[in-house]
Amino acid sequence: PDVLYYIISGSVEVMIEDEEGNEMVLAYLNRGQFFGEMGLFFQDEATRSAWVRTRNACELAEMTYSRFRQIAAESPGLVFELATQLATRLDRTNRKLGDLAFVDVTGRVAHAINNLCEEPDAMTHPEGMQIKVSRQELSRLVGCSREMAGRVLKVLEDQGLLRATGKTIVVFNARPKMRTRPVVVPVKQSGKPARPAGSGQQQEE
Repeated sequence: PDVLYYIISGSVEVMIEDEEGNEMVLAYLNRGQFFGEMGLFFQDEATRSAWVRTRNACELAEMTYSRFRQIAAESPGLVFELATQLATRLDRTNRKLGDLAFVDVTGRVAHAINNLCEEPDAMTHPEGMQIKVSRQELSRLVGCSREMAGRVLKVLEDQGLLRATGKTIVVFNARPKMRTRPVVVPVKQSGKPARPAGSGQQQEE
């Protein structure tokens, strides 16, 4: 539909899927963020290459593209806000592409865990931060198999960086807003730190 969505509450995931049904999560979007903006700039349906799926119960507001353009003409600040969100999303996508090209699976999993500690549903814990994520979801975030994600979690746990029990992961010594100081930095077999891995209903996007 020719509609722009605004998240009032809840969280969604932006994902892509290949012909065999394998999925990869590009980003999580939360309260106060827009999605469905591609149609504002491209009329061709073929350009909508991503999907958006809810992660939990969501309350959404929607606005037709024509109505958005009318309001934007009167309130340029709205366009600036949308552009800011798009620039932020592009930056995160660039970082993810860099990880896929230059960082091994262990580093990518560590990176994803640090990012999850910054999500609104992450909770403070006496030992750090607590997040909930399945091995399957983690694999979709970093582009690896579920089994590989599980093995990497075990490695990070053995290194004393976190504790994983089912879907619950406690990241030791983590606190929100620590993007410049990665907490989960895996150690290679040689004993040298790996490359820092700190954070930096289905709809078509």
